[in-house]
Amino acid sequence: MLLSTVILGWIGILLFLFIATTFNKLAKNNEFGFLHLLMAVMYVMWLPIPIAMTHLLNNEALQVGMIFGIIYLSMMIITMALQTGHIVHIEREVNKSTTQEERSNHMMATLSGPFELLANILKCIWALFLTIAFWENNNFLLAIIMSLFCLLIVYFLAILVDISLLKRIKFFGRFKPNPYFFNIETFCFFLILMSFISIHL
Repeated sequence: MLLSTVILGWIGILLFLFIATTFNKLAKNNEFGFLHLLMAVMYVMWLPIPIAMTHLLNNEALQVGMIFGIIYLSMMIITMALQTGHIVHIEREVNKSTTQEERSNHMMATLSGPFELLANILKCIWALFLTIAFWENNNFLLAIIMSLFCLLIVYFLAILVDISLLKRIKFFGRFKPNPYFFNIETFCFFLILMSFISIHL
């Protein structure tokens, strides 16, 4: 199981690097649908990681945390796949009316914003269980690193609350979504986990 997880996991890492290095060219050609498809496949490659981490750390609490990890990855796969279909459909429409643009914006807001933020909150909860598991296994460095990912729940939750309220609260408005930060944070998180699994293969 671990060998399969390592192979698939590093394919996911390579896919992320491919997306990062080709993003400007693909974006210039308006291939955002293809970019989202690649991201969906990337998350598919990482799907066995929660199970592998639970197996390696052999921690009872992490058995619960594994559920949050699997749901998080499943949500990201679903939203990326749905966004792929939506983006390609909209871009193939030759005559774009105001109504179509409004529908497109509405669909993207539905498929991305709150859904992805909620998924990231689940990832932070998973990171909390990973912190506990690493601590109980006397791996204090990784426990501290995972605790930093846990703290991001404040950031994701604040943005989620801000975009969910009709009457905005000034405090939550200070937290701005940053796609570059989201992606770099995700890459670092899975790079750390893949390195751990690979070392203990």
